[in-house]
Amino acid sequence: MQQLAEHRFTWSRRTTATAAESWFETLSHLGPMRVMVTQNAGSTSAQIQAHGLTQSEAGALAAEYGGKISEATWLTKTNSPQRAPIRVRGRFSVVSTEAERTASLESSGKPALWIPAGLAFGTGEHATTAMCLRHLADIARPLARESWEFLDLGTGSAILAMAARVLGARKVLGTDFDALALRTAKENVSNNNLNHIKLVRSDVLKWNPERTWEVVAANLFSGVLIEAAPVIARAVAKGGHLLLSGVLREQEAEVLAAFSAQKLTVERVVRKGKWISAHARKSATAKR
Repeated sequence: MQQLAEHRFTWSRRTTATAAESWFETLSHLGPMRVMVTQNAGSTSAQIQAHGLTQSEAGALAAEYGGKISEATWLTKTNSPQRAPIRVRGRFSVVSTEAERTASLESSGKPALWIPAGLAFGTGEHATTAMCLRHLADIARPLARESWEFLDLGTGSAILAMAARVLGARKVLGTDFDALALRTAKENVSNNNLNHIKLVRSDVLKWNPERTWEVVAANLFSGVLIEAAPVIARAVAKGGHLLLSGVLREQEAEVLAAFSAQKLTVERVVRKGKWISAHARKSATAKR
């Protein structure tokens, strides 16, 4: 099988918060999924990033707009349907074959999650999942010395559930309303030889949490997030983290307002293409 490898680069720069949205138009020639805007709550600035660039593309952006260039991961092109590995914050990767999983572990010593290419319920490539994975990796670092558990609402392929486990979650619960998704999720967990992950069928709109979790992810449709916001918020432990994804940019304000009304503070919002993902926290002194 012929394989070709090429370097890719990331270009980044700071901008004012008020000008952040206009960068999607400025960089529209790169395509919507290669441009990402990250903004911390209350900040007057934002970070603009363009990913997957050739060296000439990155150089052209730096020449015209300033900023910094960094070398990204190697991308592999092949005549097979397998995708290039997705690397998350240098902590783990998502690969499409069992052989890649074994090779990655042997070469780097870092875990790799095997999610078959073409899977219908989430392989880490979609912007909503990719942003959530990176939020999760960022959150897991300061939690490294603590005992924490993870709740994954709308688990799909169980990619977030498995990521949480390899990032240090002691126990994981994943739920999904779709029976086929749940069956696929269980197969993925088994294929990756992961334990302490429980997967159950559940409808978040009819769910009543009996306990709380230190980290909760809800990668669901905006309408479901808005309607279920009171229930989801109750599942977040005091001082805990909530990751929201599956939200279209035009629905951002409505979704974030629904969770702000539940006394959760939005700390960070990432926008990529037509999608957004947010990281919110519950006060350590909040009532459940």
